[in-house]
Amino acid sequence: MVKIDFAPGYGVINMWQTLISPVANLAGQWMSNRAEKSQAKQKLAVAKIEAQTKKVEQDGAWEEKAMSASQDSLKDEMWTVLFICLIVACFVPDAQPYIEAGFRFLREDCPEWLTYGILASIGASFGLKSIGKMKG
Repeated sequence: MVKIDFAPGYGVINMWQTLISPVANLAGQWMSNRAEKSQAKQKLAVAKIEAQTKKVEQDGAWEEKAMSASQDSLKDEMWTVLFICLIVACFVPDAQPYIEAGFRFLREDCPEWLTYGILASIGASFGLKSIGKMKG
């Protein structure tokens, strides 16, 4: 039978320290990596929110500038009068064939550059930045 002597060289304690130390180092490194990963995710979320906030501020500033630039302009009033005339003319029987033909042309035969030019002019007049999304 083998007798184990614990006291003289602390052999058993050294053995456990030798076994546990690398495992503890791995666990510590894993926790450190996990904390760094969590921190990176948090920074990314904050950056996304800041980018969205900046975009909203820029959009608001653009629309404010567009509206203030058109305060002294008659362009938006002219577009409004034109649309009112078109709507009223739709109810005049003699004008209906011309209006129908005009809208058919705009829908089917109008060059794309002219369509986007009209949309840009209307959008700029009324301060609608996203009117180009309506063309589809």
